[in-house]
Amino acid sequence: MQYIKCMVYRHGLFDNRVIDFSDRLTIVYGKNGSGKSLLARSMVDVLWGKFSDRKLLGDDVWNSLYLDLFFSLSDSGYYRICNTSDKNYRIQYIQNNTEKIIYSESKSEGQDSRVQDHFNNDFESRMLREFLGRIDCASFINSSFIPASSDIARESFMDLPVLKRIILDENTGFYNQYLIMRKVFDTGMADDGGLPPEVLRFEDKKRDLEKKIQIMDIRDSRHDKLRREKNTIQCEVDELNSSLNSLNSQKLILSKIIENLHKVEELKQEFEGIKDEIQDEQQKIKSMADMKTELDTMFPQFSELDITDSTNLDRLQEVFNDIRNLNERIDDFYFRRELKARRLKRAAIAVSASALAALAAVLIRNGFNVFKDLYLLIGILGLACIAYAAIGAGMLVIRREKDLQKLEEEKKRFKERIMALMEKSKVVLEDYKLTEIYELLLQYFEDYVNYTERKKDLAMIKSSLKEEEYMVRIQKKLDELKKEEEIIKDEIHTSIDTLNIVDDIENETSKIEDLIRNIGTEVGLIKEKIETKERILQQIDNEFLQASGNSGAMNALIEERNNVDRVLKKWKVNRNSMDFITRMMTRAVERSEEKQLRKLLDGTLEKFNHLTGNQYVTRIDDAALLKMITENRLSDEMTPPILHALLLSLKFTLSDFIINGSTTIPLLIDEPFQFMDDERCNRFRDLVSYVSNKRQVIIFTHQSDKRNWGNFVEL
Repeated sequence: MQYIKCMVYRHGLFDNRVIDFSDRLTIVYGKNGSGKSLLARSMVDVLWGKFSDRKLLGDDVWNSLYLDLFFSLSDSGYYRICNTSDKNYRIQYIQNNTEKIIYSESKSEGQDSRVQDHFNNDFESRMLREFLGRIDCASFINSSFIPASSDIARESFMDLPVLKRIILDENTGFYNQYLIMRKVFDTGMADDGGLPPEVLRFEDKKRDLEKKIQIMDIRDSRHDKLRREKNTIQCEVDELNSSLNSLNSQKLILSKIIENLHKVEELKQEFEGIKDEIQDEQQKIKSMADMKTELDTMFPQFSELDITDSTNLDRLQEVFNDIRNLNERIDDFYFRRELKARRLKRAAIAVSASALAALAAVLIRNGFNVFKDLYLLIGILGLACIAYAAIGAGMLVIRREKDLQKLEEEKKRFKERIMALMEKSKVVLEDYKLTEIYELLLQYFEDYVNYTERKKDLAMIKSSLKEEEYMVRIQKKLDELKKEEEIIKDEIHTSIDTLNIVDDIENETSKIEDLIRNIGTEVGLIKEKIETKERILQQIDNEFLQASGNSGAMNALIEERNNVDRVLKKWKVNRNSMDFITRMMTRAVERSEEKQLRKLLDGTLEKFNHLTGNQYVTRIDDAALLKMITENRLSDEMTPPILHALLLSLKFTLSDFIINGSTTIPLLIDEPFQFMDDERCNRFRDLVSYVSNKRQVIIFTHQSDKRNWGNFVEL
C-alpha cells in the first residue's frame, strides 16, 4: 500500500491544502499548532477507523474536518476516500480516468449510522476487503504509526497479540490459519457448530438412546451381559481407531520428511556444482599467480615488459622477427659493399702500379726524354685516368646510399611499431630506451620467445576468468541455497520432534521408508481387527433384536443409536485429527515465535544502539526490551527520550517483517526530533534512508532544516 496524495480542509487550520506524497520519503513540515499530528492521525482513521473499534480521533473532530485521501494497493489503479464534514463517507476506485463507487455511507441528522451501499463484489472491492482483513487498525498502529514522544502512553506501549501476528504472518498464511483452527478447536466457534459442541451433543444423544434401550431391555438379564460385552468391544474399537488415526498421521509426516530429504539432496548437488565452479575460478587465479612468479623467476630480464595481451605479444614477436631479418639484410649490405670496395681498391693499386711501371720503362728507354715518346706517355696516362674513372664510378655504384636509407627507414618503422605495441600494452618507456629494449630482445631472443609463449598462456587463463559480477551473483545464490537448506532442515527436525523419534534417521531415507512400510503393515492389521470387532458388534445388535419383547421399538432405537454412533465416531475422528494437527501447529508456531522474537530483539537493539551511538548498551539489554514487548512493562531507566528511541527502533525493525509478509504498508512518524541532537539526527536519517528504500515513509515535523532529506512539503 502507498499513500499518493491528500486534500484536507478545516476552518482556521487547513485551507484546501493538497499534499503529494513520494513513494519513498516525504517530509511534511509545519509550525507548532499547524495540525501535523491531526493530519497524521486522520490519515490512519480515514481508512481503518471506519472498519474497526479503535480510533485515534474522536467523532467531534471529524464533524469539522474534510479529508480526501488517495492511496494505491497495486500498479493498475488507486482508491479515493472522501470523508466530508457533513458526515458523508465514500470509497471510490479510479482507473484510466474511470471512477467506480465501491463503498458509501451517509450519516444525516435523525438517521442511524448504517451502511447505505455495502461493498460490491467486484475485484477492486474484494482486494480492499482482503487488505483490511490482513492489515487491521491495531496491526497498522503497532507496526507503522509512531506518535510524537509527548503522546506515548507508558501504560499501553505495545499490544503483544497484535505484535505476534505481525512477526509471524507470512505469505503462506500459516499463522492466521493456526489462529482460526485454535479458536475453532478450543471454543467450538464455527459455521457448523464446531467440533467440541457437536461431539458433546451426539454423546448426550447416544446416552439418551442407551437409557431407552436399557429400560426396554431391563427385564432380560441377558441384555446386561450383551451390553457389557458390547461396551468392552466398543472401547477396543475406539482405541483401535485412535491408533489408526495416529499411525496415518505419522505416515504422512514421515512421507513429508522423505520429500524434504530429497530436496536437501538436490540443494546439496546444486550447492556442490556452484562450489566447484568457484573453486575452479580460485584455481585459475592461483595458477595465474604461480605463472607470474615463474616468469619473474625465470625471465627477470623481461620483468618490466609487462605485456598481458596475447595479440600484442604475437605482433611484438612478429615485428621483432622482421627487425632481426632486416638487420641481417643491412649487415649483408655492408659486408658486400666492403668486399667490393676492397676489390676496387686492389684494382686501383694494380692500375697505378702498371701505369707507373709503363711510364718508367718508356722514360728509361728514351733516356728520360719526355718529348721523344710524348704521345705514348700521354696514352699511358690517359688509360690510367680512364681506369681511375671506372674505379671511381664503381665506388659510387657500390655505395648506393638510397638502398641503405630505405633499409634504415624500414628499420625505423619497425621500431616505431614496437614503440606503439609497447604503449598499447601499457609498458612504461620513460626511463627505458627503445634501443635498450631492442638490444635486450636481441640478446635474449630464445628466452623471449619462451617468455612470450608463457605470457600468452597467462593471458589465455586471464581471459577465461568469469566476470566479477557473475561471481558475486553465484556467491549470492550459494548463500540463498544455504538458507533454504537450513529452513528445510528445521522443518525436518520439527517433524522428528513431533513424532518423538530419534535423530539418527534424519539422513537415513531407507530407515524412514522401513518405518513407513511397518506403519502400513500395522495399519492393515488394525483395520482387520476393527472389521472383526464391528462384525461382533453387529452380531450383538442382532441378538438384542431377537431378545427384545418389543422388537419394533427396540429395532428403531437400535437403528437410531447405530446412526448416532456412526456420526459420533466421525466427529471423534475429526476431533482427534484436529487435536493432533493443532498440537503440531502449536509446536511449530512456538518455535517460529521464539525465532522471530529473537530476530525482533536483535534488530531493535542493533538499530537502537546505532541511533543512540551505543550510549545505553549496558542499561538497555535483551531482558529489558523483552519485558517491554511481552509484558508491556517499562523499567525506571526508560526515560521519555530512551522510550521514544526504542519505539523508533522497534518499528523500524518491524519493517523487515512487514516487507517479508504479504503486504507492504507506509510508515508514519510524528515529530521524531524532539530528543535528538545533530549527531543523532544524522544516525536517524541513516535508518530512515534504509527503510524508505523498502517502504513508503512519511515524517511530520516542525523543523524546517530537513529539506534535503526527501520530498519536502510545507503545510
